[in-house]
Amino acid sequence: MTFANRNEQWKHDKDGLEIIKEIPALADKAFKEIDPGDVERLKWAGIYAQRPRDGHFLVRVKLPSGQLTAEQAEVLAELAAEYGKGEIQITIRQAVQIHNITLRDACDILPRLKAVGLSSVEACGDVPRTILGNPLAGVDAEELLDTRPIVEEVFQFFLGNRAFSNLPRKFKVSISANPHDAGFARINDLAFVPAKREGEVGFMAYVGGGLSAEPYLAKRLPFFIRPAEVKAVAIAVATLFRDEGYREKRNHCRLKYLVADLGIESVAEKVEAQTGALLRGGEEVTAPWNYGRFYGVHAQKQAGLSYVGVHVTNGHITAEDLKSFAALAKRYGQGRLRTTNSQNLVLLDIPERAVEALLQQEIFKAYPTEPGFFTGYASSCTGNAYCNFAPIETKHRLHALTVALDAAFPEVGQPLRVNLTGCFHACAQPQVADIGLTGGRARVGEETVPVYTVMVGGHLGKDAAFAAPLEGRVADADLEALLKDLVQQYLDLREAGEPFYATVARTGRDAWQSVVDQYAVGNNG
Repeated sequence: MTFANRNEQWKHDKDGLEIIKEIPALADKAFKEIDPGDVERLKWAGIYAQRPRDGHFLVRVKLPSGQLTAEQAEVLAELAAEYGKGEIQITIRQAVQIHNITLRDACDILPRLKAVGLSSVEACGDVPRTILGNPLAGVDAEELLDTRPIVEEVFQFFLGNRAFSNLPRKFKVSISANPHDAGFARINDLAFVPAKREGEVGFMAYVGGGLSAEPYLAKRLPFFIRPAEVKAVAIAVATLFRDEGYREKRNHCRLKYLVADLGIESVAEKVEAQTGALLRGGEEVTAPWNYGRFYGVHAQKQAGLSYVGVHVTNGHITAEDLKSFAALAKRYGQGRLRTTNSQNLVLLDIPERAVEALLQQEIFKAYPTEPGFFTGYASSCTGNAYCNFAPIETKHRLHALTVALDAAFPEVGQPLRVNLTGCFHACAQPQVADIGLTGGRARVGEETVPVYTVMVGGHLGKDAAFAAPLEGRVADADLEALLKDLVQQYLDLREAGEPFYATVARTGRDAWQSVVDQYAVGNNG
């Protein structure tokens, strides 16, 4: 059988999960000798070829809802120190990545992960990915219910399940009972959000969200879903995607296209045909979006205990520092940490009497609990340090920009989110930022330099909306000045307490296009 899409051909020839047992044999080969289909299948093991494609990879470790024990954090730190140049990345989906490994390294890494209950299986590839969720699950004073058992049930069902190891593309699921949209519901393939119906606590579900070059906001199914029904609904949606999803053109294979073409009513019918009758009605429980940030010291629902949210700049943490946080989690708490989808860390179970002593530790100078309104709310992708698609550096550039903005605008008074992504894949989610930047390269005068397109006014939560794209590209040399002008315009135009996205919505796109027009180099450079 021949397929138009080479990825479909590879998956037909050999299930991606088969690659896991073949890693030792592949480790004996030079990278250029490995079949391209096997390089692709390595994603099913959570191993992704990084830039430059010279035989070095990243390994991505799944942390459902960001759950992480101190023992697991110590093992991750040890592996990063031994094989990953002492660096760890927290991803925008609560996973962690260790870069710069070889396949020979992976032969040691994967068993050591398994020994402490961690897995990289299907962290990449055309499969159900890790389950995104509320980093505070189980301790959250605002959650409608503790979602950890539900997340674990769904996660374990899909993990290594060959019935779902050949989907048209990746399948991203979010499960949260936090009303502040901690799970970024509208940009997932499938998301469960808190709801109530006649006094009963459960969920509503959204399907068909996604970003990249053609962003779609997920649409809400008409069901009230009881906690015991979440797994069945997840299986039904994944089955629909597997059986009816598009497989011809690689850039048109995500679930969002199928949902858009079928319509939400038809999707609901197909889901219910598998699950049996589901309840209608109920009301989604919402509160203002918290951007996935959980900074500072806050009371848990367990009396006398607090959680402490820590800022990790651009999600980058050294192995030594992760090990230090693990030690603090054991010394002051009960050995529990969480990662967030804003690329940060949370320490749980800190007795109120111990909080002050904890915060006196030297490490909090580098990882603050109350970061700046720009530096603490920015997100970036990996950039050209490791990614094969991004033509620009992102992490250091964004940090320099947000440091400058914090210094220039101490009066901003509330978070302003600048997201910088290195290419059209939108891994840093610029479409939901206050100011979203997508990088590229173009000739400006006699040089080829980084350039950026700009969008403004994105947000999630209730009344979610994507940022409005602005025309023109801005050269790197002018980027800081542009951002300062955009922020100054916000300060000049905002009404009392009004967030950036609301000011953009009220004033209209043209008011912001006029700022970019002053700096745009044009499509021809």
